[in-house]
Amino acid sequence: MEETTTSPKVEETTQLNQTPINFPQAMEKVIEGKKVHKLEWEDKAYYGFLNGEFLSLHKSDGKNYKWIVNAGDLNGTDYIVL
Repeated sequence: MEETTTSPKVEETTQLNQTPINFPQAMEKVIEGKKVHKLEWEDKAYYGFLNGEFLSLHKSDGKNYKWIVNAGDLNGTDYIVL
C-alpha cells in the first residue's frame, strides 16, 4: 500500500508576518524570481528558486540541487517567500 505524504497545514502567520501559501502560489513567486521556503524544512538556508531553466533547492551546505518535486511538496500549504 502506497502512502501519500502531505505537509502539515499551517494556518497561522509566521514570524516573518506572512500567511503561508500553497505550492502553486509558491511556484508563481519562484517564476517572479523570488525564493520560497517550506516551514517544514526549518532551516532558512534551505529554499527553492529558479536556477536558469531548472527548479532548484539551495541547501544549508551552500550547494544547489535540482528540486525533484514529490507529493508532499505538491500538497504543501506551508510555503513562505524569503
